[in-house]
Amino acid sequence: MKGRTSMRMRDPLPIVLVLMGVFSAAVLFTLAERIADTPDVIAAEIMALPTPLASSAGLPNEAVAVEIPEGTGAEQILVLLLDAGVLTDAGSFDSLLAFSGVASELQAGSYEFPLGLPASEVIFRLRAGGVTTELVQIPEGLRVEEVGAILVDARIVTAEEWDAAVNAGPLHVALSERPDGASLLGYLLPASYPFHEGTSAESALQAMLDAFVVQVTPALLAEAEAAGLTLHELLTLASIVEREAVLPEEQPMVASAFLNRLAQGIALGADPTVQFSISTPERVEEFGWWKHGLEQADLEVDSPYNTYLYAGLPPGPIANPGIAAIEAVVRPAHTNFLYFVAAPECDGAHQFAATYDGHLRNVENFRASGCGEGD
Repeated sequence: MKGRTSMRMRDPLPIVLVLMGVFSAAVLFTLAERIADTPDVIAAEIMALPTPLASSAGLPNEAVAVEIPEGTGAEQILVLLLDAGVLTDAGSFDSLLAFSGVASELQAGSYEFPLGLPASEVIFRLRAGGVTTELVQIPEGLRVEEVGAILVDARIVTAEEWDAAVNAGPLHVALSERPDGASLLGYLLPASYPFHEGTSAESALQAMLDAFVVQVTPALLAEAEAAGLTLHELLTLASIVEREAVLPEEQPMVASAFLNRLAQGIALGADPTVQFSISTPERVEEFGWWKHGLEQADLEVDSPYNTYLYAGLPPGPIANPGIAAIEAVVRPAHTNFLYFVAAPECDGAHQFAATYDGHLRNVENFRASGCGEGD
């Protein structure tokens, strides 16, 4: 989606509104002929109208809140509107968009639509934008609890509201392939969302899951399936890649190394999985959700999420991966890497190796640098 342009030579949507909301069938035919003959003239005549021709006067007071995530296309917007009950059929909405050519102008945002609103006015409001332009950023690589803390700090929801919404087990197509008993972790897509005071915890979850469906496309899932990965396995590995790779451009190489290890039956040995394993309430209070400076005792914690002790993937995601990390697992770099360690330059980069001897040399380089002192 993109915002409204500052100048347009033609804006045919008001014409459509006239056709559908004002005139009789006979006049519709006449106007249709006129539009076909002189579209620029009619568009110019109606461009100055500041309000939609359809009116919401007399509609019920009940309104429905709808969150439209960034990057949502017109087809998915229609699905959201139908699911929310804003529209009861797709015909008028589709016809208006097809005739007017304004599908690319529908904007992300937070909306409140009165029930029974004509499709024409729904489109008008979607072109005008939501009730707020403020965005709440949900970074990549966070746990569900950390996402909730961001919304609490932004005064969007309370901690109790967030916990209740998460524990309620929302029903959503994004979760249809989630294993029984699995949490929402991994399925809340990191992005910037148009949340505002008054957005419910349920609506916030819905928006994140909606964004997940928009970004994790059927084509991407088909690629993952061809590579032998279920959706849950894809998200599990992507979450580890998200936490391991500091530089976005290294995500395909980190994914390649992990996939190579999985193929050879070598334990992943990923520190973030250990950080996840030891995140009991007491330790979170002391070290935060992601403890820095892991000790040998941490690496020996007996947990199915500890990929130093157990080969293969852990039972589920350890964080919410961004779309880039998900794509990196589906489309990894083609390498024979099995190992990587932080580069001695301390810039977030890694040094990769295909052999253990090469890895040991990289480790020594790291430890000899100022960056590796005390590690």
